[in-house]
Amino acid sequence: MGRDLREHDLFWYNICVEIPSDQKEIAATKRLEFDDLQNEIAGRETGRRARFLKDGPGSEEAKKKERDAQHRALTRLAQLLNDPVYRAKYDGVLRLLSDAEQATEATIDQLNSQVYVAQSELDDMMNNAARLPDGTRVFRDADGVVRREDGFVVEDHLAETIIWTGNEPSFEEVQNAKVRLDDLQAALDAANGYQNDMLGPARDRISDPDNPPSLDDLNDIENDIQSKMPRVVQEHLSQTETAAPDVATQGIGLPKLGG
Repeated sequence: MGRDLREHDLFWYNICVEIPSDQKEIAATKRLEFDDLQNEIAGRETGRRARFLKDGPGSEEAKKKERDAQHRALTRLAQLLNDPVYRAKYDGVLRLLSDAEQATEATIDQLNSQVYVAQSELDDMMNNAARLPDGTRVFRDADGVVRREDGFVVEDHLAETIIWTGNEPSFEEVQNAKVRLDDLQAALDAANGYQNDMLGPARDRISDPDNPPSLDDLNDIENDIQSKMPRVVQEHLSQTETAAPDVATQGIGLPKLGG
């Protein structure tokens, strides 16, 4: 680099020596312009206004545009939050969103566990069911009528072939277990849908610093969080809010669904 600079200075010195004196001022100006061009290409600041690469990445104009854009993007939400009315609404919606997220996550965890248990219990019932010669599961109802899993009555001549052990579940027990599992699965699907389709987009919207929600947007988000919240999440959130401090840290059972 030092050698290049010396050769650069020597080049301009020779030009200035060889040319007539009335041309030296022109040569000096051209040297200054050449130096400015090289500095602008390299992105170096010289204290002089950029004259060549005005739209280049190293120009002062480009740097100013970039700083202004960053300033606008970073302060848009901050400027809105300076308004006490907006700030109060924003903080309230943010708290509601956080509470809904926590309640939904806890609800999903508990429902997953309950679905697993309910499915295991139903599987055990089906494994203990009596069977017809062709392997079809059959159950006795409260009136002693032998029924298939779909509820149809078993013909008398087939019922006579069944060997009963006394450990078989009743038809009603199996049906209740199925309803219980279906209700839990439906609640789990609702909670997952609420988390993915409502809470996720709401979090993205309220956290966008470049395009923050307006007051009307915040009202809409608040209404959607409340109105679209599944019943099982509402009940979990209500129990959490009303629980005593020493109970709030313990596991809170979900309400029984179905049977």
